Amino acid sequence: MDSTASALPRDDAGQGWATQLDLPDVGMVARIVRLNMLVNRLVDSITGPEGISTADYLVLGVLRRSAGHRTSPSFICELLGRSTGGMTLTLDRLEAAGWVVRAQDPTDRRRVIVELSPSGLELSTRINDALHAWETGLALTPAGRADMLASVDELLQLFEA
Repeated sequence: MDSTASALPRDDAGQGWATQLDLPDVGMVARIVRLNMLVNRLVDSITGPEGISTADYLVLGVLRRSAGHRTSPSFICELLGRSTGGMTLTLDRLEAAGWVVRAQDPTDRRRVIVELSPSGLELSTRINDALHAWETGLALTPAGRADMLASVDELLQLFEA
């Protein structure tokens, strides 16, 4: 995991990108956009070698965390903010790779249920473990980690409102 962490640009001040671009007035949204870019790069560096895109991994992650490793495509769309047409294409791709299985809902034949296959569960778990290993490599203290999570949760609440 060290190679992934070291591949990401870092600077001593933590804001070098803003000063290098002569942006003394960088606000919260610009910082979040920059953070989003770096997080996407990190996740791509872990999912790419596994032969899966970040967007597809997120679908597998939703399924991994769902009861029985299954849920409806509409729930996945709602949670990830994806269109139903795009989700159909994603599920086609994941099903062709053998990572998910689609079936009729036994309680309502009009509905489709998506379930992780054993190989999809293994892949999703492996990627999740790699992401957690990267986080552990940050060497945050327990208090620092708790503070960071609380700050991110607060930001999420602001943006979700």
